[in-house]
Amino acid sequence: MRFDGKAAVVTGAGRGIGRATAECFAEEGAGVVLFGWHADVLEETAAAIRAKGGRCEVVVGDVAKREDVQRSIQTCSEKFGRHDFMVANAGIADFVPFLDGTDEAWEQQIGIDLKGTWLSVQESARQMVKEGHGGSIVIVSSTNAFQPEQEGVFYNTSKSGQVAVMHTAAMELAKYGIRVNGIAPGIINTRLSWFVINDPVQSKIFLDRTPMGRFAEPVEIAKPILYLCSDDASFHTGDFMVVDGGYSVGLPVPNTLDEPLVPGGVR
Repeated sequence: MRFDGKAAVVTGAGRGIGRATAECFAEEGAGVVLFGWHADVLEETAAAIRAKGGRCEVVVGDVAKREDVQRSIQTCSEKFGRHDFMVANAGIADFVPFLDGTDEAWEQQIGIDLKGTWLSVQESARQMVKEGHGGSIVIVSSTNAFQPEQEGVFYNTSKSGQVAVMHTAAMELAKYGIRVNGIAPGIINTRLSWFVINDPVQSKIFLDRTPMGRFAEPVEIAKPILYLCSDDASFHTGDFMVVDGGYSVGLPVPNTLDEPLVPGGVR
């Protein structure tokens, strides 16, 4: 297994992409710290992992608080003997008209999605440098980082900021053998996206411009995350991997010609 003897912290590990990532790490031999603020869902995820023979620990805390992030990383090193991977996945989404946004909503979104990412990356890197074996950090961002949506000023800003954190960290941490990459999911079948997936009008809009014609499942994001953490991605750093079924490519253009095109544009 790819991650035998290694250990990871996954933030927002109770549901969705975080849970799928934690489960995949455990299946591949890693010890995993499940970090988040809902104890019940974290324990449910932990039970599922342990039922399959996986190793995990639960840490309940707030990703926007440095002491809680530190506790998750310390738990990783103490329980599993080392800290190799950080998946900064925790996030929320608050969509409101630009003119209706409030200071409180701004601070909550930026605090969890952007400050939480920065703290996770910084504290993880500090521990990796201390342990001296390098490591891999993956930030779970969004296609909103480069393709903003209306009424998403908080979310769009936090996701764009995550890319800046990733690029800066990748430049500065490479000399320590630490790789830092980001991943940009499209619409994934998680609770965060249900307001789109369960709306017949909104879901059709998204599906009509997604060449693959469907929404992704969380494991389809977890597997690219594990790739970025693996030795197969040993020369990947500062990379922003888009996993969106082709959504960001743009609207598919139907062929309206009477006859199909062939290579070279000859009919």
